[in-house]
Amino acid sequence: MVFQGVQERPPKFLWILLLYLSLPDTDALGIKMGESLVKALRDHDVFIPCTITGYSELDTTQLSVTWTITNKAATNQIVYKFLSQSHQPTRPGSYIPTSELITGNAGLHLPRVQFTDEGEYTCTVFYTPDKDEGQSALQVSVQPTGIVAPTDVVVQTGSEKSVMCEANGFYPKDITIQWVKYLNDSNCVPLNKGTCTTDPIGNKDGTFNISSHLTVTPRLDEDGDEYSCIISHRSLKKEQKLNFTLTVKEQDDKTSQVIGAVVATVVVTFIVVLAASGYVTFIKKQPPRLSPITGAEHLVHMNKGTLSCQISGYRPEPIKIVLCLKRKGAELEAICSWESEPQTDQSSKREEQSVAINFDETQHLVSYGDSHLPPAQRPLRVEMFSLIKTNKKRISNCQCTIHITPNLEEDDGAELSVWVTHRALSVPSSVSCPLKVEGVRPKLFTIVFPLRIIHGESLTLTCPINGFKPKPLSVIWIRLDLEGLETEIVSWEDGKSNIKYSRYSHCLKENIHEDYSSSFLSQLTVKPTVKEDHGVKYICRTFHYATNTGAEERMEMCVLAVPELHQIKTFPEIPCVGEEIKFSCKIHSFHPQKLEVSWYKGNEVLSTENSTTAANDNGLLSFTSRITYSPCVRDIGKKFRCEVSHLSLQNPKCVSWELKHLIHKPSVGPMECNPEILEHNQLATLSCIIKDFYPKDLSIQWYKGPEAVSCDNYTEVLQEDQTSGLFSKTTEMSFIPSINDHGTEFQLEVTAGAQVVKRTICIELKGLPQVKDIICSNLSPKYGKPLTLSCEVSGCNVRDITAEWQMGNNPITTRMRAETQTNGNSVSFLLTLTPTAEHYGKLFTCLIKHNDLKQPMKKNISLRLPDVPPTLSDITVSPKRPEANREAIFHVSISGFSAKGLQVKWLKSFIPLTANITTTEPHIGKDELYSCTSTLKYTLTDTDHNKFIRCEVTANREIKGKQFQLDLRGDETEGKQPLNAPEDNKVPLQKTVEVKEIECVTPNPRKGEVVTLQCMIKGQDVKHGDFSWSDGIFPIDESLIDNSSLTDGSGCISKVTFTPEHGKIRFETTFNFVTTERTYQLQLA
Repeated sequence: MVFQGVQERPPKFLWILLLYLSLPDTDALGIKMGESLVKALRDHDVFIPCTITGYSELDTTQLSVTWTITNKAATNQIVYKFLSQSHQPTRPGSYIPTSELITGNAGLHLPRVQFTDEGEYTCTVFYTPDKDEGQSALQVSVQPTGIVAPTDVVVQTGSEKSVMCEANGFYPKDITIQWVKYLNDSNCVPLNKGTCTTDPIGNKDGTFNISSHLTVTPRLDEDGDEYSCIISHRSLKKEQKLNFTLTVKEQDDKTSQVIGAVVATVVVTFIVVLAASGYVTFIKKQPPRLSPITGAEHLVHMNKGTLSCQISGYRPEPIKIVLCLKRKGAELEAICSWESEPQTDQSSKREEQSVAINFDETQHLVSYGDSHLPPAQRPLRVEMFSLIKTNKKRISNCQCTIHITPNLEEDDGAELSVWVTHRALSVPSSVSCPLKVEGVRPKLFTIVFPLRIIHGESLTLTCPINGFKPKPLSVIWIRLDLEGLETEIVSWEDGKSNIKYSRYSHCLKENIHEDYSSSFLSQLTVKPTVKEDHGVKYICRTFHYATNTGAEERMEMCVLAVPELHQIKTFPEIPCVGEEIKFSCKIHSFHPQKLEVSWYKGNEVLSTENSTTAANDNGLLSFTSRITYSPCVRDIGKKFRCEVSHLSLQNPKCVSWELKHLIHKPSVGPMECNPEILEHNQLATLSCIIKDFYPKDLSIQWYKGPEAVSCDNYTEVLQEDQTSGLFSKTTEMSFIPSINDHGTEFQLEVTAGAQVVKRTICIELKGLPQVKDIICSNLSPKYGKPLTLSCEVSGCNVRDITAEWQMGNNPITTRMRAETQTNGNSVSFLLTLTPTAEHYGKLFTCLIKHNDLKQPMKKNISLRLPDVPPTLSDITVSPKRPEANREAIFHVSISGFSAKGLQVKWLKSFIPLTANITTTEPHIGKDELYSCTSTLKYTLTDTDHNKFIRCEVTANREIKGKQFQLDLRGDETEGKQPLNAPEDNKVPLQKTVEVKEIECVTPNPRKGEVVTLQCMIKGQDVKHGDFSWSDGIFPIDESLIDNSSLTDGSGCISKVTFTPEHGKIRFETTFNFVTTERTYQLQLA
């Protein structure tokens, strides 16, 4: 029988149709329940409908669903709650699939409902900002099992017959049993007289039993009449009718008639007739008749079953009934015996010892002895009840009711027989029937697993297997991959787990119930990963041997990986007011790809830019989220937050960065002189305006030449802009110049944090010479290429002017030539030289002397000569073939460098050597650059074989090196070849590394599209180098970089494929502690 609401999941097309028909014209929240009363049977799965109308698709982030129950035990008790995209079941096993919630199906699934689940359910739905609710009542019932015994009633006229009708295991206890007699096929009359119905009797499981008896005393013309026991209960869709047919036989009258020939002997004849009639009616023995045994067709393993046998029409009353059982492979055994006298108790329960029956004239019971015997010898659980009724003619009828609890293994197919011994029988009479015992197949429920399956975290899949008996059952867990291939990973049978793969573990918990049924919880534990398990299906498959049935449940693994957030990076490190700050946060190791990133300044939402998502070898994803923001002074103390929302997170995850410091570089105006043309002994004022700086901590210092001016001699006025919060300052210094101040430089030094801004003015007095800055004939001077420095003086008599050139406060050398060139009212002083490494970083000064000036006027210039790193020759050794226990001399030439401050180190296998090292002083070579040599004297030992000697030179924080592999002869025996280092232990020799320029592989790159750049490195392979690419200030994710060695072994190549966001691309590579950088300006269409 199908009950409304009793199904695992409603067909989806019905829900779609229901939603379509219920959609209103506007988005108004509504609740549509199913029937007001949902009927269900205990231990069945129930679905209580609740449809959300008014929306074609729901956003679960705004949805809340709450189911509550009101019954005798509780009021408004929460059964299930869906809140904040989280399922929170209170009633075990209850669930609402998320996929159905999105479409508006908020119906509640309740597996294996019990009596405690009965009550009124309320579905309350909040969909921001609306609310609605609906009610449905759940009614839980258990159908009665009806039995009438006997089904064929045979009775003789003048005698009574009792028929019993039982209804067992029903709920609730309200039930009606009505006896009826059929007049014809369509008409019947109720029977109230002669009926007796007991009150319902409760069972331990909450169900009830009831019985009713009908006593009939039929006439001969009622032979063949049909009767019914009609059971009415709320769990039954139709009344249950249990029929029996009445057979009425005329009582045999075998009264012997005494024929006397002599009528005269009336008294004698009367006595004889009276005696014969009394004998036949009251004394003559009548043998019992046995009806077939009923109720043995559908017995359930370890369930109590009721069998019935009618023993009728016998006289006298004393009778003996023996219940016998013949199992497969065993002899017929007596298992229960009952006698109507001398016992007064009409029921006899079997003792622990069973009995064997001897079908000779003597009956007796034989004990089995030990109970630990094979199945065929174990006793059957049995109870026998007999009810005897005797009429006025002393004819007796016995209703024999047998309760047995069969075991499928022992009793299926066995033969049960009832043997009756009576005085009218020369041998016992019997009737038998085969026992058909069935098992109960298992019921599998949906595999239980956490709401979120997280990458790398231990996960337990639980498959409930309930209500089966007998116990033998096998369980197999199977992995179904994306290609449809099944792989057995765990099998369980007879208490043992066979685990095929070490990443899995298995546990099975058993529980045996009062009705001898078993329940299993099969638990598979694994640490899922995105790469191996996402999208894979896991199947729990069972086979029940007793019922020869298999079943399975499956689930699909949706593996989530929780995103990890790096700390927020900013550029520049010290932000400036009004200038863009670039924020970046790398988000990595997440899955699936759908991820929302939001940036906030306090509670203000900022616009976000995200890079292309990339996957690593484990299937985990990563990308970098960026924002650009221009701060103002009022933003100090504000927190900038990167917030991530993902399916793997119940709440968003975030990192924050606080803006603690902010600067704005001062805008320092030019120094102004008032008056513009100065005369000696007249007041002059120098001033400068410094605008738009922050913070206000800004210091000012005036200098006259090299000497600092006392703060008492100048003024400072500070002002704040109330709108922008920036500061401004005006400073002035007044003085009276003398003739000796001509050509003096006045300098203003403004210090704001780590920034120092200088403004300089050279005062010139009216009537005195004016000196211009020194000019170099070559703006990009090179070593070995001649150049000329020129300093022009005007505004005076050229005969009153002389000049002297200096280099680093020292007179010029013979390799330099000074000249004087006169041009009308001006004169130029020239210095011609050929730059060498000695001139690197040196200051050239032109001292101008005038007759009226006590101190010469100075003009300085520094040549912009390039910094050239040193070049190292290969290391040479003497002797060429070094030997153990002898001194060897290692020599290297260092040439072509511009800075003297070299550091030379010698090492043996990365261990520094300090003794016996000689490095010559640098001298100028033919290329006009410095050269020197370094020598190491070292006595080798046997243990130095295959080690290496290395020379490292550091110049301007750049390290270059050469190394020499040692192959010693002194540790060899005579006549053997020199030893060679094994290939795996060889130390790679120093190679010359040449880093080529960056090339763009993608033709005509466009903005927003993927671009591939590459850089080739000659002289080294990938194993010995480090590589990195940057897009502007932001490093490019390593997953987008491909480094590989060239097939010819000549070098390697580094490629990057990405979507550029800035034009300037930087590539860095490091070999042998030396880092080389290349840049590329990407032009996007």
